[in-house]
Amino acid sequence: MGRVDMDELDSKNLGRLRPIADARSVWTSESGDFTPWLAENIDVLADALGMSLIVVDTEVRIGDFRLDIHAKDGNDRSVVIENQLERTDHGHLGQCLVYASGLDASTVIWVAPNFREEFRSALDWLNERTDSELGFFGVEVGIVQIGHGPPAPVFDIVSRPNDWQKTVKTAGSAAEARVSTPVNAARQALFTDILTDANTRQPAISVPTPGKGNWISFASGPFGNWDLTVSDGRLRVDAYIDTYNRDVNNALFDEFAADAASWQTKLGLELSWERLDDKRASRIATYRPVDLDDRDYQIFGGSDSGTSI
Repeated sequence: MGRVDMDELDSKNLGRLRPIADARSVWTSESGDFTPWLAENIDVLADALGMSLIVVDTEVRIGDFRLDIHAKDGNDRSVVIENQLERTDHGHLGQCLVYASGLDASTVIWVAPNFREEFRSALDWLNERTDSELGFFGVEVGIVQIGHGPPAPVFDIVSRPNDWQKTVKTAGSAAEARVSTPVNAARQALFTDILTDANTRQPAISVPTPGKGNWISFASGPFGNWDLTVSDGRLRVDAYIDTYNRDVNNALFDEFAADAASWQTKLGLELSWERLDDKRASRIATYRPVDLDDRDYQIFGGSDSGTSI
């Protein structure tokens, strides 16, 4: 077990999260170390992207090249994942396009410790000029640590499909087929309305494709994700803190909770501080009553509040 020196703690006994600069301090080899780790822990990357990923195979031969990871998303569409431990380069960009063509991919995920600006811009350019059937993600991988505790991986999305709403619109009929019950159809419509409104005001917030559950994740990042959940006549919007390390999660939660009154005043919301000590993660949530039979929703009060979150 790792440890945190007492002299590294502040007056609240909280440690400081710090990055470990070199990914090679954890993964010494791309093909022999990082690719197998990523395939075994694909859920970490999937959560950061806010999508479902299932590994099909690794080291897949495409012509004279080998794709690191071939996966499928929640809609059984092809996903290619190309990773490297060095800075991004022209060769890997070209390989991403070759793999996307060879496997008829719907999503291309390029993972590297650091994205040069010209390659991040190239992915943005591709996203602007392709339709909703193909999207490109640029993801920086890093390692963080509190004190001398165990290191934890983090994924930071530096480029994503710029208009994720198109995915919801063009998936329309297929999505409706998946949301088989009237209750779930209303629930997914509520999620889509809220997130489409949020995306209009904050384009960085992506709008996931409707699914089958009573919850949906969005705007995932290195320290967790945001969730919408409908249960027992209430809508819960929460910041779900999960770095895949219980100690880091608790430290982050405690740091926010120590300033709870200020956060509630700043947001103008009544917040529920849920440390979830029986689980790995923690949650900061707000709750509102919701009637799925009311298409106007009026979740957050006021005659013109609509679906604001």
